[in-house]
This record gives sequence, structure tokens and C-alpha cells, in this order.
Amino acid sequence: MISASETESLSASPSEAAISPDILRGGGYLAVRYGLGVLASIGNMLVLTWWIGPHAYGVFVTAIGIVAFLANMARAVIDTYLVRQAERPSANLYNAASALILLISTSLMVAGAFATYLLVHWYGTREFVAPYIVLLVSVPLIGLTGVPMAKLERELDFRAVAEIEFSGQALGLTVGALMAALHFGVWAPVSGQLAWQIFTFFAAWRGSNLRLGLSFHAAPVKEMLRYGLGCTASLRAWQARTLVNPLLVGHFVGVEGVAFVALALRIAEALGTFRLAAGRMAIAALARVQNHLEEFRKLLQRAMYLQVVTLGPLLCLFALLGPTIFRHVVGARWLPSLAVYPFVAAGILINSVYNLQASALFVLERQSLVMAAYLLHVGVLAASAWFLIPRMGLIGYGWAELAACAAYLIIHVGLAREFAVSYRSLAPLTAGFLLLLFA
Repeated sequence: MISASETESLSASPSEAAISPDILRGGGYLAVRYGLGVLASIGNMLVLTWWIGPHAYGVFVTAIGIVAFLANMARAVIDTYLVRQAERPSANLYNAASALILLISTSLMVAGAFATYLLVHWYGTREFVAPYIVLLVSVPLIGLTGVPMAKLERELDFRAVAEIEFSGQALGLTVGALMAALHFGVWAPVSGQLAWQIFTFFAAWRGSNLRLGLSFHAAPVKEMLRYGLGCTASLRAWQARTLVNPLLVGHFVGVEGVAFVALALRIAEALGTFRLAAGRMAIAALARVQNHLEEFRKLLQRAMYLQVVTLGPLLCLFALLGPTIFRHVVGARWLPSLAVYPFVAAGILINSVYNLQASALFVLERQSLVMAAYLLHVGVLAASAWFLIPRMGLIGYGWAELAACAAYLIIHVGLAREFAVSYRSLAPLTAGFLLLLFA
């Protein structure tokens, strides 16, 4: 027997079938999760910055910026490998993935600890060291959380994923706000971050009904490494951009400059988190129509348009209300962040046009093009920041963000070899939002 919903799925076109009820429900859960996360994150961020001030917040961002990069490397895209398996992964495969991630994450944690001396020499201060060392402990936790999360995403249980992610975020933000109110300074966000990751770790393993087991099997480990090295190179190349603020702004301007840029980035990225949900779902949806290029193109085109329409007004609204919010909520001492905000918001808006195209290239197994674009992006961002920040201050970082967007041309050209993407409706819409950001 076939239910009515299954009949509709069978008779639908490839693009319609790709957006199954399970994926639509998952998209709804992720959208709600990201929406609530935006509100919680911005609210807590404003409270934290009011209570602990630019200096303490800058010390935290300097520490967490490096730790977050190491934590992102810890999974080595092994979680994505598990999600994309054609057959249901066995318990042995999950155990092998856990063992490999634990080995990688522990090695990164130790390497990060040994790098402390070099970082102290680079910054010329030791005040970030204690928070940095404590936060390094979270690297294996974050890495291992990827295994049960992969199982939940593979089963399209986005409701559980959303509940776990948001609950962990809410707990971390609550702990951080309470400790900030008690004047713990930089240790307020550090404690919130640790509470977030510890809760997520245990909740994910419990929610997935997996048991944490560690076992090495040569064949799956070799295959995971082969897959992971290709994808990790491109994704981690992109995430290397997160090091530019703590390393270069911190070096040239100091920890308060890091705090001002970080706040502008956090606000713009919080408003732009919907593009992350779209990116997570794009791979699942596009993979189902990858053999029907016309349907593939239409689905991608529609998703790009919806991203810009959703994201543009949010970014522009904060550009309009930002001065009032800062003066009455955060405090006038944070106003330098508003000078940087239009630049980073413009970068995120432009990225929203190309992040789905990057997802499409991943589905089409053109990872090398994405890696080339991301490497160029980070290279231009770092080089421009190195040249402009000493001459222009924080605004120099903003111009570096815009200059780095030129690297997306590689993604556009690479996808054009498969099919043409139309910018007829996107170009004027995006240009209008960019004008409003700087107006």
C-alpha cells in the first residue's frame, strides 16, 4: 500500500520530490532553531558586552577565535561522511569515526597548548592564556559531538537536532549572562561556552541512542580520511578567515579592537545564520536531483533568491536601528563596532549568493573549485587586513572583507561550466540592499 503523500512524491518532478515532507519539516525546525538562536544570541551578546566591556570581551574573542578554528578542524568532515553514506552506517563505523575524531581532536588540543608561547610572543601579553587553555578542553567534546549529530541528521531528525542545539545555546548564554552580572569578567563567556558544549555533547549522544565506543578498523578509517582530506581542505580554508580578527586585528590594534570587530561580526553573522540552515539543507535537497541538471539549477536559483530576500532586510534593519540600540543597550563605548558593521554585513550578504553555489559544487564533487575560492578569499582578506589596518584602523578590516569577496568569482565560473545561473533578479535586489547598508 502507498499512502497519499507517497503517491504525490512519486508523481512529482525531481525538484518537488527532493523537497520531501521530511525535509520541509526539518527545514522548519532548523529555521525556528536558528531564529530563536538569533534572538537569544544577540540579546545575550548585548548583555555580555554591557557588563564585561570591550577589553574583557576582546580577551575572550582572542582565545575562542583560535579554539573554535581548532574545534572545527577536529571533525575533519567525518560527520559529513557519515551523513552521506548510501547504506545505514553500522555501530562499528560509528565507533571508528569516534576513535578517529578523538585522535585528531586530542592532537589539535595538544598542538594548541604548545602554540601558547608563540601566541604570547605575537600579542605581547599573557592575559588571554588562562581562558585559552581552559577553552582548549572543549575541542575533543565538540569533535565527538559530530558523530551522534550525524546520525540524527542522516535520519532527518532535524527536530532533535534543533532542540539539542538551541537548548545547549540557551544554557550557555544563561550561564554566561549570570556570571557577567556577578562581575566575573572574561570568565563569564568562557563558562557559558563550556556549559554549552558539555550539555550538547551529552544530549546528542543520549538523543541519538548511540553508545560512545572507540575502535579502529583500517578500511573505514582509510576511506574516512580520504574523503575528509578533500572536503576538510576547502571547508577549513574558509574557516581560516576567523583567525584574521584575533591574529591581525589583535596584533595591530589590541584586544579592544578585536572586541569591536568581533561584535560587528557576531551581529551580522547572527542575523545571517539562516543561510547556514539553507546550506545544511541544500546538500541534502540538491543531492537528490544531481542527475537532473535543469531541476538542479531551478532549485538552486530559487534557494538563492529566498536567501537574499530573507537576509537583506534583516541586515539593513540593524544598520538603521544600530545607533539607537548601541546607545541605549550596549553603551556608547561600543560605537566603533558600527563603523565596521556595514562592511561585514555586506560581506555576509554577498556570501549568501555564493554559499549555496558552493554547496552545489560539493554535491557535483567539484570540491577543488570551492577550495581554490576559499583559499583565495582568506589570502586576500589576510593580505588586505595586513596592509590596511595599520593605515586605516578598524575600517581597514572592513575594506578587507569587501576585497575578499572577489574570490567568489571562482565559484561562479566553476558552476557556469555545469549550467548558467541567472542574476537577473538577484543583482538589482542585492545592490539595493548594499546601498541601504552604507546609506
